[in-house]
Amino acid sequence: MFDYIFGLPMHALVVHAVVVLVPLVAVLAIAFGVLPRWRAVLRWPTAVGAVLSAAAAWVAAESGEALLVRVSQVRSATTDFDLVRTHIDAGYRVRMLATIFMVVALVATWLLKPAAREDVGGRPLQVVVAVLLVAASLALIVTVVLAGHAGSAAVWSGLG
Repeated sequence: MFDYIFGLPMHALVVHAVVVLVPLVAVLAIAFGVLPRWRAVLRWPTAVGAVLSAAAAWVAAESGEALLVRVSQVRSATTDFDLVRTHIDAGYRVRMLATIFMVVALVATWLLKPAAREDVGGRPLQVVVAVLLVAASLALIVTVVLAGHAGSAAVWSGLG
């Protein structure tokens, strides 16, 4: 199911959605958390983006497992499986953090309300939720970068 799309490995296609969509949504979530006046506009894009990001991370992990089976059968002699293992571990962290990010973002979009001009500080619970959202967003961005780097190292090692 997670092997090929139109004759191409699904992982190679889906991973680009993760590399582009997830950091973009994480930055959007940071803006949602720290800019109370923008929350009305950013609420739905943040919520939908968080769900799509988690889904893309899960599909990327599943399709990566299918690709690993294929590579193990076809290119085992030319593949550095230590680099692949590093990428797999990083990919699992992305999947876990994307799921956590989704939960935190959905809670934040439910609890954080747009602030009036005079209410810039917010209530303590809102501040805690906003801080958790920013922390989850930053952790997810870093993890996606590390996983992407590990994946490109696994693919391109020994070629130049």
